[in-house]
Amino acid sequence: MSEKHLQAGDVLPPHTGKLRLFAMRFCPYAERSVLVLNAKKLEHDLVFINLDHKPEWIFNFSPKGTVPALEYEQGKGIFDSNIINVYLDEKYPDVPLQASDPLRRAQDKLLVEQFASAQSAYYTAAFNPAALVPSMVENYHKGLELLQKELQSRGTKYLHGDEPGLVDYTLWPFLERFEALPLLGKSEFAIDKSKYELLVAYLEAMKNVPAVKAYALAPDTHAKFTESRLKGDADYNMLDTSAVCCMRPRKKKE
Repeated sequence: MSEKHLQAGDVLPPHTGKLRLFAMRFCPYAERSVLVLNAKKLEHDLVFINLDHKPEWIFNFSPKGTVPALEYEQGKGIFDSNIINVYLDEKYPDVPLQASDPLRRAQDKLLVEQFASAQSAYYTAAFNPAALVPSMVENYHKGLELLQKELQSRGTKYLHGDEPGLVDYTLWPFLERFEALPLLGKSEFAIDKSKYELLVAYLEAMKNVPAVKAYALAPDTHAKFTESRLKGDADYNMLDTSAVCCMRPRKKKE
């Protein structure tokens, strides 16, 4: 699969009849929906978007040009990862990812909501480090402590239970990126195993979940992309090798 990000002027690829997700390879919100599609083993196409130079047709699926956006039928789309993921879970119930108990579903949503301040701290530390203040570091660690306490309270391998569910796939993309912060010089954001032993075990378990393993990127890759954004020239296509490997064959055919 090519991981080239399409931009203004590029043509919308032909529809193949599959579900199609418009995403950005380094976007945690888009990753949420990729993980749900993977977990449910739903056939789908991925189309990556350059968010600095958006192709005109993305607005047909997402009015603000945000990702993820899901084309559920040709020419018809819905957007926002939370909306997309609940839709997918209800539309394709064979692999249920939400708790059957209404109270647990509510608790999962509250957990995601409470974790938002840690996510906000990550964004500031990664992309606007000059604005970082001590309270943000505190909020970040409060978020980690919250997850660790919840894992201990639930007594399960994953937050969802013995298998990962929607709550895990919603939180994971940010946890994946948290590990890049020390590589960016933010040692105060390190996840110390001696302090977060249960959480670290959870992170290692998530890395080996097939749906995650098929899409996750290493901390140094996230760090490299972050650095490119900080320089004002986000390297969206740093993972794409199709242009190199396919350049000569295409030329010969012409």
